[in-house]
Amino acid sequence: MCIKNSTVYLAPLEGLADAPMRRVLCAHGGYDLCYSEFIRVTDLKVVKKTFIREVPELLNDGKTLDGTPIRVQLLGDNPKTLAASAKTAYDLGAKSIDLNFGCPSRFVHHSGAMLLKEPELLTSIVLAVRDALPDDCLLSCKVRLGFLDASESFDIIKAVAQEGVKEICVHARTRKGLYRQEALNWEAIKPLHEYKGSAVLIANGNINSLAEALLCEKVTLCHNFMCGRGGFATPNLGHCIKEGAPPYSYAKLLQTCREVLLTFKDTPRSDKIVMDRTKQFLGYAKMNRNDVQDFFRRFCQSSDPEDGLRLLDAEITRSHNNESL
Repeated sequence: MCIKNSTVYLAPLEGLADAPMRRVLCAHGGYDLCYSEFIRVTDLKVVKKTFIREVPELLNDGKTLDGTPIRVQLLGDNPKTLAASAKTAYDLGAKSIDLNFGCPSRFVHHSGAMLLKEPELLTSIVLAVRDALPDDCLLSCKVRLGFLDASESFDIIKAVAQEGVKEICVHARTRKGLYRQEALNWEAIKPLHEYKGSAVLIANGNINSLAEALLCEKVTLCHNFMCGRGGFATPNLGHCIKEGAPPYSYAKLLQTCREVLLTFKDTPRSDKIVMDRTKQFLGYAKMNRNDVQDFFRRFCQSSDPEDGLRLLDAEITRSHNNESL
């Protein structure tokens, strides 16, 4: 069983899916598209070197090394500088731009999900950015169901569903709900189809497996999904949803983790950061996999990349031997 003819996107994942991590996740994931982490736009437009630093895929025709297209995501509250920044990204090779109206972080002040309280400002931003971009540059928006309550979602969708907006990704929680399991509300997405205009709705929120994607499709009537942290536990998540591929085995997960370590090691980052990011990958993987728990505890005792590789190689060999019994 699978969901044919659907699209599966890798979420922006601020603080998790920077360029090295995107490189690994997209190589395995089977995603149709990935996003940059959000790029803050203040009262000054973003300069070219910032885009190149944050989205080096722009130097590769807007794609990761495996060929997954990347969408540049912007976050801010100034329509003029957001529009100018979007045009700069386009000039550098961005094929699509996303406006982040969904980030719930308390460190994001008058931006992200904080703007859900101001539908008129959402519309002003969308129209300014759309007007600044050529027709061949796709524009999308990422929102939540509301700031405090899902009843706000209708005004939010109407505010961003302007002509020329091709996709609207809806995270099925309010800003107040943050990422809490009990706050998930897929049911609230279904009635929004009536207000989306010509845009396609993308469902987001706890879609970590084929089973969850099938249930989400039934509840929301969305055939397209954005997946986030589930891609750490199941690195081939897009293939699972679209093709019915079996989720990676424990050994394949560890092999992917090994790639994470080597990919970060191949950058100018310190040994500590290399190990921190590898532990971060395993830490999110263990949230949805009991088989990772014991090794994660042992791996966290290591602080040296070479020692980390030895631990991974030994565990991969052990797990292969167990699988062959």
